Amino acid sequence: MEFMNYRNFSYKICADLNMKVLGFGLVFACSTALCNPVLSQDFMDEPTEETTADSVFDFDDDIESEQATTDIEESFRTEAFDQALKTLLPLRPGEIRTLLEHFDRTVESTQLPVHPYPRPELTVQNISLDPGVQPLTVKMAHGYVTTISMLDSSGQPWPIEDMSWVGEFKIQESQVHETTHMIRVSPETSFAHGNISMRLAGLNAPVILTFETNRDLVHYRFDAIIPKMGPSATTPLIDTGVTLTSGDPDMSIALGGVVPGDAEILNVSGVDGRTTAYIYNGLTYVRTPLTLLSPGWNSSVTSADGTKIYALEDTPVILLSDRGRMVRAYLTEREDLLDE
Repeated sequence: MEFMNYRNFSYKICADLNMKVLGFGLVFACSTALCNPVLSQDFMDEPTEETTADSVFDFDDDIESEQATTDIEESFRTEAFDQALKTLLPLRPGEIRTLLEHFDRTVESTQLPVHPYPRPELTVQNISLDPGVQPLTVKMAHGYVTTISMLDSSGQPWPIEDMSWVGEFKIQESQVHETTHMIRVSPETSFAHGNISMRLAGLNAPVILTFETNRDLVHYRFDAIIPKMGPSATTPLIDTGVTLTSGDPDMSIALGGVVPGDAEILNVSGVDGRTTAYIYNGLTYVRTPLTLLSPGWNSSVTSADGTKIYALEDTPVILLSDRGRMVRAYLTEREDLLDE
């Protein structure tokens, strides 16, 4: 029994010793393998003054390696960003600008009308109440609003009591007052046609206008003047006993600011440029916002903005009232002015 215990103890000691020897041998072998290249290189190369501890353990290599890794990452990031830009926005700025210009021209070509825009016009017309006279025509255009104002011979508003119309037109009344002298009309189609009948306050005869839609001309503003004194008419300073002729085309042209081609334009001095005058069909037409005091006139008409037209005989001097202040205007021919 003791012998057996001794043998077991011997075996155990030998096993432990063998394991320690084996471990020491492995450590020694690894150390030798790592040190041999350095030692062999030291024995092969002659020692120089530059061989120092820093040359054996060189830390610059580690710094350069980290810098190279950073450069590679930055290069990869830049390449990825450029690739993302090319994928999301493959067009260049100039190409994008050209594309937007082509798109804008395409939209413009689809929205612009085939025909040119109608010519706008502001007109003043005298309405005749005679039963045998053809009604005046108000020219409209699809997509435009025409404003019609009813005025008396003194230029004051003439209220509309009621009205009725037929045709594809949209009429919007003024919402400011219960009674109004102004209506706004807009055709709903390109070829709408119809008429309107209005009853004015204190006027027995109805006022009838024809609505016509075209593409050449549109009346932005149509001032319809009734050749009578309305409910809000102002009393003239001088009563010549001559009233405005219904439908007088000469007065309508003069009130609209259009000078006939064969008219003789006069030079007006003594007042500002708002007053103009010309000779046409043997009469002198004076267009002014002021009130004429002298001489007496044959006919007169006033627009909604206060502009007045006076038709009078040939005269070199006229007296006007500018807000209660009397001013004198001189009418001379332009040839006489050049001779002086």
